[in-house]
Amino acid sequence: MVISIPDLERTAAAGWRAPEEIPLGSWLLRAADGFTGRANSALAIGDPGLPLAAAIGEIHQWYQARGLPAMVAVSFPLGQPQRSAIDRFLRERGWLIRSGPATVMTGDPGAIGRRPPSAPGHVDVAAEPDDGWLAVYRYRGQVPPPVSRRLLMSAPWQAFASVREAGEVLAIGRLAAAGEWAGFTAFEVDPARRRRGLASAIIAALAGLARDRGISGLYLQVENGNAAARSLYRQAGFADHHGYHYRIAP
Repeated sequence: MVISIPDLERTAAAGWRAPEEIPLGSWLLRAADGFTGRANSALAIGDPGLPLAAAIGEIHQWYQARGLPAMVAVSFPLGQPQRSAIDRFLRERGWLIRSGPATVMTGDPGAIGRRPPSAPGHVDVAAEPDDGWLAVYRYRGQVPPPVSRRLLMSAPWQAFASVREAGEVLAIGRLAAAGEWAGFTAFEVDPARRRRGLASAIIAALAGLARDRGISGLYLQVENGNAAARSLYRQAGFADHHGYHYRIAP
């Protein structure tokens, strides 16, 4: 279960596709009305087919035309953003790092989230998010805009898990597959029901689904400052793979 940083970033892009995407050489420009960084940034992997300065100029104009800040997703080996030529180029030109730098974590579906017998609740899994699932989903603590459902359903294949009690949705999660890898996104647990193992139950259920589909690797993204989530994912069997952040034009 080995995958390079560029290949994993391309896989993640295929699991969370913006309504508007255009190539710039092998780079990918994405826009989704400002909803999520991944769907509103340029994926700078490979050769843009232009000198770097010209490519960055194209990005700036493209996002400006859509009323969005020019933003580039920069991936790099763990703790070493200086190894990214693109990051050095943008930093030297005053592009700032957006809040919430993150780490991509990976795991083996055969080992992730083996659910203990005492894990609580039955996990329901559906092909689409229903109203109860969507009512719990949040982005940075806010109710997502209508475009969010389009992104949630944008992968070649996805599944939506939930734990419910007396008809009330207590916790949710999404698994999206593209090729041989699948990614976890959209984890939420009702604040009043945290520390009951609900997130672990959803991880176990979705990892089992991935195993059944023959998925070879799992990934997720977690903000570096979210210590609780990072601990949960490590306990489930995930390990750090690489880092990334967003650079925003001044």
